[in-house]
Amino acid sequence: MTRTRVVAASAAAALVAAIATGIAIAGAAREADVVQFKASYAGKATVKLTDNVADIVAAGTGTATVIGASKVAGKGKGDASKQPCVPFTGDGAITASSGPTTLRFTVVPGSTGCGDESGQVFSISGRAKITGGTGSMAGASGSLKLTGVYDRGAGTFSIKFTGSVTRGAGASAPAKTTLRISAGPSNRLAFSKRTLSAPAGTITIIMKNTSKLRHNVALRKGTTQKSKIIAKGKVVKRGGISKVTATLTKGKYRYMCTVPGHEAAGMWGVLTVR
Repeated sequence: MTRTRVVAASAAAALVAAIATGIAIAGAAREADVVQFKASYAGKATVKLTDNVADIVAAGTGTATVIGASKVAGKGKGDASKQPCVPFTGDGAITASSGPTTLRFTVVPGSTGCGDESGQVFSISGRAKITGGTGSMAGASGSLKLTGVYDRGAGTFSIKFTGSVTRGAGASAPAKTTLRISAGPSNRLAFSKRTLSAPAGTITIIMKNTSKLRHNVALRKGTTQKSKIIAKGKVVKRGGISKVTATLTKGKYRYMCTVPGHEAAGMWGVLTVR
């Protein structure tokens, strides 16, 4: 082989290696991207006034782009000596109702709550600087406009966030884990495994029914028979597959069969999410 061909072959090999490396990296991490973000929440708020310093605590529920059903909570301080528009700042976070995603923010100076003539209903306007996040919002940055209303008499608030969120380059996507079990070994009312474990993220449990009876698999948020069912697979006959998928945060969950009487008879187990 001539020197020219050797050089060309080496360059081609290097190019293939670079492409393969890029593909591997892309599979493990998300590139930076911009999301047009919208969120709306309503809930309870309290304001404690001490020498014109207003201590603010608020918490509510609603929905947000990418995050979905979620909660917002925050604490801040306002200067009540400034009327009718009280300037305030504070820190808060939006947290997914189920899953590892959070979005943290700081309400920056220039944000205000402007009261009506009776000082009972305040129109909220300002900006929130994004200070980070986890899960699908890992490495997040940006600035959001916030608008809303605080009713002092009722102790309630409603608020909207709008703007662009840049999610960080290289931030790992939430883990995806598949776990496999079987139902009814030796025709007993039990699963083949009493315990399972997985990292936080999207978790799928696949159950094969090896019993003569009909079974399924479902998930409870908690470890008792009274814990709320958060996901449920279809009931299948022998040879069938029942599957359940949920995005879960760190904690313990109960997987079980929802066919009447089966869970009480022992057809359940504990999933530990770490």
